[in-house]
Amino acid sequence: MSVLILLISSCLLLSSCNAKQGGSASGSNDSPAAVTAALLDQGQIDKAAGVVVANEAYFSGVMGNADVASTMDRLAKGLEFKYSPLIAELGAEAEAVPWPVDRNRWAEVRSAMDALAAKADGLKKMEIFKYPRFRPAGYDQALKIASARTEAVRADAPGYFATFPLGGGQNFFDVYPVKLDETDFLAANQAVWSKAVGSMSREQSSAFLANYGKFLPDSSRERLAQEYFKTLCPNPAKADLKDILAAYEQCKDAGLELKTIPGIKIAFLQVTSPDLIRDKAIDFGLDIKLDMPFKASKASMRTAFQSEAVQEADILVLVGIATAKARRVVAREETIQSTYVASFAREDNPEYEIAKAEMEAATREQQTAANKETTHWLVDPIIHYIEEGEKDDLVAETDKRLSQAKEKLRVTPKFIQVPDYQPYPVTKAYMDIYKLGTVNYYVVDKRRKRIFRDTFDISEKSFFTVCYALQDSDPQRTKFLQESVLEDDVVRYELEPTVVNLSDLLDQYASRSAEVKKYKNMGEVQRAFTADRSTAQLKRKNETYGYDKYSDKRFDSVVLVRNTGSGIGTGFYVTDDMVITNYHVVEEANYVQLKRFDERETMGRVIARDARVDLALIQADIRGKAVCFYDKRELPLGETLEIIGHPQGLEFSITRGVISSIRETPPINYMSSNSKVLYIQTDAATNGGNSGGPVFYGKYVVGVHDWGIKKAGSGAAAEGLNFSIHYKEVFDFLDDNGISVCKGSK
Repeated sequence: MSVLILLISSCLLLSSCNAKQGGSASGSNDSPAAVTAALLDQGQIDKAAGVVVANEAYFSGVMGNADVASTMDRLAKGLEFKYSPLIAELGAEAEAVPWPVDRNRWAEVRSAMDALAAKADGLKKMEIFKYPRFRPAGYDQALKIASARTEAVRADAPGYFATFPLGGGQNFFDVYPVKLDETDFLAANQAVWSKAVGSMSREQSSAFLANYGKFLPDSSRERLAQEYFKTLCPNPAKADLKDILAAYEQCKDAGLELKTIPGIKIAFLQVTSPDLIRDKAIDFGLDIKLDMPFKASKASMRTAFQSEAVQEADILVLVGIATAKARRVVAREETIQSTYVASFAREDNPEYEIAKAEMEAATREQQTAANKETTHWLVDPIIHYIEEGEKDDLVAETDKRLSQAKEKLRVTPKFIQVPDYQPYPVTKAYMDIYKLGTVNYYVVDKRRKRIFRDTFDISEKSFFTVCYALQDSDPQRTKFLQESVLEDDVVRYELEPTVVNLSDLLDQYASRSAEVKKYKNMGEVQRAFTADRSTAQLKRKNETYGYDKYSDKRFDSVVLVRNTGSGIGTGFYVTDDMVITNYHVVEEANYVQLKRFDERETMGRVIARDARVDLALIQADIRGKAVCFYDKRELPLGETLEIIGHPQGLEFSITRGVISSIRETPPINYMSSNSKVLYIQTDAATNGGNSGGPVFYGKYVVGVHDWGIKKAGSGAAAEGLNFSIHYKEVFDFLDDNGISVCKGSK
């Protein structure tokens, strides 16, 4: 029975296999083979081929089926019938293309080659032809002939390119019979076109660049740019600056970037009035951006026209700032309450007490583990050894915890610094910054002795939110600075030079050639900008509110004395190189800084001191105008006195009062009360910074200002109670040091 079942099953399986290999492959109406056969019956060869390509896996599995094989044979014959004429035509036309030919027949050949390419591409796009069994006879040979003809034409391209008029209106790549890769072809034939460009006229070079510029290799663009520039401007060393600029612009328009404009050197020279700079009337400077590839240098203001840069330059660009002012307009202010760390208080660290308690607990656990009793080995050896092992493990564990607790206690500070936060106000100012100015500039062509003068205005505006009085220890400092800036940032912007492009200045020269003037020598150039500087100075003077610094010659004798150890004070020349001041201004310093009324700064060496009378003598490095001292034995009470000094750092200020009294009192800064000093009491207002300054009675000095009585609980001097060292004391001090001074009287 089992043998019968096995035989039936085998037969069914064999029947099933035969069905899969035979009838179902072609018999099913929706199988790819059946669809292909149906399309062939309808004469739709290309669609039938498409079904075969789309079902490649299916047909690969059923090619052993006789019906499928028959369908494939039908498809191959259909393709042969349809495409054989086209293939024969392709081969014949390829062989018939005339080549080589004269240039006047290129259009004819190009038309034929385009037709060949279209037919060949059409055949190549037929995916069914990737299977050899479906390719019509002559397929491979026809494509080979067409390709060979195309390659023959392409191979001759370099030879034809060498004789082609590259500077003409036609583009070689547009008219040559086959398509070429422009970039690769030009790179491979660089020697040909480079030689041709070297002999081209300006018009021919322009035509060449228009046709081929965008395809040229980068490695040769700079050399070509130089060659093209020379065709536009053959002798730049002698050419008009206008022509040089025009040639440079044409190079840029052609897509060529010059690294250097040959034959021209430019020098920049600042010719701003030294008086405006010295008087700090110029808030910000001017930088010229070299946005053109000239060989350029800057000349020093100190050496100016004698500098090597100016002497060697072909073109000079002179810049004179007439005005440059930065102005702030504060739209509004707001005060924000914040906090800062005023100090730190030392407090007990709660973590330390916790760590200490943990160590004590760990110590107890360790001791308990070490003292734990176990069963004696004579009582029960097995229990003894078990308990001893457990004890050893417990001791090891508690030792480890104790070691960790000790380490934690060691690294935990006993005290901590707790910040003391105090409230304080932060001011936010919302302001507009205007930078306004006027600049005179001059473009001087030294080669052709021509000068162009022009003026431009500077107008910039920027907005800032500025934080004032922001403390470094404010926890919100970072947040404040994300939303605003500091005063230093605003000042940096105000001082930052304005930038102008060189090309903008030279463009004006080129576009306004009618305003370019001839000059005879550099003296005329200097007179031109000197006249503008004088105009700028006069305008500033007419717009400035101030004082006549030359009307009172007494200021020329006064200096500011700066001692890094004790701030600033005042001094004055008693001879042409000796300055007197207070001892408490210089103290024990050997050298101090001196600043004169004319802004010049120098150093001075302290050569004599008298702490009792509070006087010191300084030998100055720069000579100055000496004062003349009053020499009568009596001073009239109620007469006017004037004191020159630097109260609260306000340099070279003058205050006025009267001679209140002449008093002999113990010196305020000296320890002994037995020694007395003669003072002039005056009600002339004085403050810190006046110390050491001259006390004038008319044009004569009668004393050296020294001290004032302070109000109780106030840092300000009491009104009318100021004291100056009497000229008699000054004479004694100078005589002791061998110094002779001018003396006179009203």
